Amino acid sequence: MSEKRQPRLTRRSILGTGAAVLAANVLPRSALGAGPRFRRWEITDPAMPPRVLDSYKRGIRKMLELPPTDARNWYRNALVHPFDCPHGNWWFLVWHRAYLGWLEVTLRDLSGDQEFALPYWDWTKTPRVPAAMFVDVLDPNNSPYVATFDQFKTQFTPAIAALYASFTPDQNAAQAQRGFPGSTPDDFWGNAQQMFFDQPDARGLTASNPDLDPFTQTTVAISTIRAAIQTPTFAGGPGQAAGFQSAQAPNHSASSNKGILESQPHDNVHGAMGGPAGAAFMVSLMSSVDPIFFLHHGNLDRLWDVWTRRQTALGRPTLPQQGADLTAWSDEQFLFFNNAQGQPVTKTKAGEYASMSVFDYDYSPGSGEEFVPGPAVAAATTQAFTAQITTAAIGGALPAGGVVQVPASALKLPAVEAPPALVAEVTLNLGHKDEGRRFNVLVSRPGGGPQVSAGAITVFGHPHGGPTTFVVPLPESVRAAAAGAGGNVPLDVRVVPIARTAAVSPASSTAKVHAAQAAAALPLVAGITVRAN
Repeated sequence: MSEKRQPRLTRRSILGTGAAVLAANVLPRSALGAGPRFRRWEITDPAMPPRVLDSYKRGIRKMLELPPTDARNWYRNALVHPFDCPHGNWWFLVWHRAYLGWLEVTLRDLSGDQEFALPYWDWTKTPRVPAAMFVDVLDPNNSPYVATFDQFKTQFTPAIAALYASFTPDQNAAQAQRGFPGSTPDDFWGNAQQMFFDQPDARGLTASNPDLDPFTQTTVAISTIRAAIQTPTFAGGPGQAAGFQSAQAPNHSASSNKGILESQPHDNVHGAMGGPAGAAFMVSLMSSVDPIFFLHHGNLDRLWDVWTRRQTALGRPTLPQQGADLTAWSDEQFLFFNNAQGQPVTKTKAGEYASMSVFDYDYSPGSGEEFVPGPAVAAATTQAFTAQITTAAIGGALPAGGVVQVPASALKLPAVEAPPALVAEVTLNLGHKDEGRRFNVLVSRPGGGPQVSAGAITVFGHPHGGPTTFVVPLPESVRAAAAGAGGNVPLDVRVVPIARTAAVSPASSTAKVHAAQAAAALPLVAGITVRAN
């Protein structure tokens, strides 16, 4: 299947004052009376045609059968993620939109189903792995997936060498900038074992234990989704709130501040898929080996569409506002995608994927639709209050974190909907071996009142290490408890490890990853800031 040519989105077409221009570029085509060709169905929706999962399985099987030298091979497609994926910056959602789109056209071609579109998983409605995802090749613990890292290395060593030899100068520069998995095949294999999980640890949740853990269920709750969708800006800059898309960064391999959507449902669903042992592809940068990756990211892409339609209804920008910012975001190069023929795509700029029309699809309705359009409330200026860190080391005798003095006036519950809610920005100093670690964020009033689990942090998508900020919405009960108070209200925010409760086979590559983590010190809490309206 060849690429479809779409008109290039411009600042005028997205942000122009004419209602017709706005609608034509940011509203679903179905809202204009001309529906998209392809519909992405929620996997538990009874209206989803049975052929969707049949075609998904058939396409995956075809990709698994392709030789390692073919760019459409399932593992070769999965390697695009560690080679190029952005996390913790404002290209996070648009890059993954392109990743899903190009896989979709490949599956459409290989499955023979010319109407195929990827399903999505609405984890807010169904906080457990859908039963269908344990059937046949929809579960990476089944054949014909590669069972062990040693087998993977044997089969793919020549193909990886050929792949690195084929990189263009721009691709080599991108890999050098990224620094992980490395600029040579030897670098790749030195890091690959940390990303590969032997069967039966390829997916941590099972048909007999499919539920997301309680920490993750908090992060996918409708209150968290509402807080994300109510975020009024596309992306924040230095010293600002992260924005819906996470924060600005100099390039898509750099990490800065994660927004609510990425910090909470995205990262923690990845972490939950590791199961009690914290072990599975979904906790690593090779997470796209697991077919559920694409259902997970389909829901995130759908929520971006919900946010876009809400912003449009409220007359707010849906992309970066300033000319230089829009240009920088739009012109960022994505150089590792391949089309249905296994050839490099010609659409290499982020801005070419700003609209779902590039792949001509829409979504069946899911959680969060009730917040569109929402009341026309002006975006409030947030106030930031910094914690006095009393303990920095996570996992010690005293819980890591500190106390934030927040004026009672800033905690007052809004009379009407007002984005954002009340959030804690937690900055951790991370290293490579922290990938997959999970933490619970607790908040309380010092000297009285119970500790409340506000959300969770899963370390995901951090190839570089260094400080990364996560955004955790604090419960409305925190504000309610401050009703009638005067002066400052101290909030005690703590970060504690989420313990693993099961072991893995001592001979597996998974056990070696755990051993490497155990030998590394837990990260430090570098800072905590509370933002409130």
